[in-house]
Amino acid sequence: MILTNPLSVSEIGTLWQTYQEKTLIMRFLEYFIEKSDEQEARNILGGLWQELNFYVKDMEELFSDQGMVKPVGFTSADVNLEAPKLYDNGFDIMFLRILKEVSMGLYTLNMNMTYNKKVLSIYEDSQL
Repeated sequence: MILTNPLSVSEIGTLWQTYQEKTLIMRFLEYFIEKSDEQEARNILGGLWQELNFYVKDMEELFSDQGMVKPVGFTSADVNLEAPKLYDNGFDIMFLRILKEVSMGLYTLNMNMTYNKKVLSIYEDSQL
């Protein structure tokens, strides 16, 4: 396969890091959704999970289009949904708020190392 617009090394590195980050956050969300006592919190967490799943699929498609190996990432085997809840209500939302702040900073840095429009759109559109 001859690629007309191959990814640079910096783009590949930031994409792999972002893929790992998003799959990890998805596992956190699955646990938080399972343990949540409040419907409103479940709705917020579930909506965020769906959004992250969209970006993970988008990155997997990009890896495939580029003929790259897809990173393993974090899977459902990496989280025990049966583990007891060890935090109070509201911790899950506050935790995700802090993760969002950190992620936004990382995406800003990653955008500076990106030239491919598809990769740039992933960072521009990402919320977490």
